[in-house]
Amino acid sequence: MADTAKLNAAAARHAEDLVAIRKIREGDVRALERLIDRYLNQLMGFFRYLRAPESMVEDLVQETFERVIRKLDAYDEQKKFSVWLLTVGRNLYFDQCRRETRKREHQQQIVSEPVTSPEDEVVERHTASELLQTLTPQEKFLVDLRVFQGMPFAEIAELTGEVEATLRSRFFRIMGRLRITLEKKAPGVAGSC
Repeated sequence: MADTAKLNAAAARHAEDLVAIRKIREGDVRALERLIDRYLNQLMGFFRYLRAPESMVEDLVQETFERVIRKLDAYDEQKKFSVWLLTVGRNLYFDQCRRETRKREHQQQIVSEPVTSPEDEVVERHTASELLQTLTPQEKFLVDLRVFQGMPFAEIAELTGEVEATLRSRFFRIMGRLRITLEKKAPGVAGSC
């Protein structure tokens, strides 16, 4: 019975979103304001969940909404708007992370700091948090959703638009790499990861 109520509420929300989107496409500024008000806190919370620096959160939110407005004609009305919005935001944030990573790598090449071996880097890492920092933003996102948020693979697949079996496989490969890294660092400890 509670599941039916949740489904009905989700369907009603989707219908309201579609009405607002159609009005926005016709130039209704108030419908846009209502849609932004509806999803502003959720989007801000999503970026904080992704651990975006607080100084970037407002800019990411603004750019996400700008991108959504520009691409509104590409929105598939069969999909939930909230999932599409979060996907646009996630992609924007990961693009920003990649740009920052390339920038840091470029700066490191210019400085020509001595390069340590991968084994030395593993020995220097001391916490699980530091192990997670070795992951790409996409890998960290998957681990965060699955491990720390306890989200089922089916929901992660809906959010990311990827195949559930692919996500499961990727997740287990990531966890295997983390276990191997931890085992190299502290033999006998990897079982607790």
